[in-house]
Amino acid sequence: MSDPQLRPGQQQSNSHIMALLSLKVLLLAFFILLNALSNFEHERSTAVLESVREAFRGIVPADHSRSSEAAALDIFEGQEDIAEALGRLFDDTLPVVQRSDAANTRTLQVDMPAGDLFADNSPVVSGQGLDTLKAIAAVLTDERYADQDYQVDFLYGLEAGDAATPGHLLELRRAGALVRTLEQDAVPSAHLSTGFMPSFSGQVRIHFTLPLPNSDGRPAAAGGG
Repeated sequence: MSDPQLRPGQQQSNSHIMALLSLKVLLLAFFILLNALSNFEHERSTAVLESVREAFRGIVPADHSRSSEAAALDIFEGQEDIAEALGRLFDDTLPVVQRSDAANTRTLQVDMPAGDLFADNSPVVSGQGLDTLKAIAAVLTDERYADQDYQVDFLYGLEAGDAATPGHLLELRRAGALVRTLEQDAVPSAHLSTGFMPSFSGQVRIHFTLPLPNSDGRPAAAGGG
């Protein structure tokens, strides 16, 4: 008579034990999952940080070499060619023409729409124009090119058949504004000039007259030395 009375209790106890075991298994599986996710997030965040550091050169991994060859140090020794630096300002947006001239010089020619430098009917250089001229001035006044002679000529375009006379007041003021802007950015006035270019309406041509490189590939110093 006692056996039938004990079986339901035993069954209930066994059910409790199984429930506890199931709960423990679920908790164990949950902690294993959390640990796996934690390791994954750590690896992913570490990879992101490494890529950011590499992009900003915060660190240089041991398998990356730091070259100390002369070519790598040119940028610090003033040996980079000024023509290359100026050309990089326009290569992506405007065609740049380079040709060799007499007297050991070469010309870098850039044609720009006047609308990129001035607002409509205004003699004042626009914000976009100021950015362009400041970028040019930054190259011309860079100490790396201090020993390289240069001349910058701004030729403001006129309508076809127009004579290059002072009667073109707006064009004259605009041409002068280009030179004054570079002067304000510390480019010496002796290296700057301006004029008109007939049959070139709506355009501005910039001539950079620069020294030819020496036989060793380096640019000649000012005065041809």
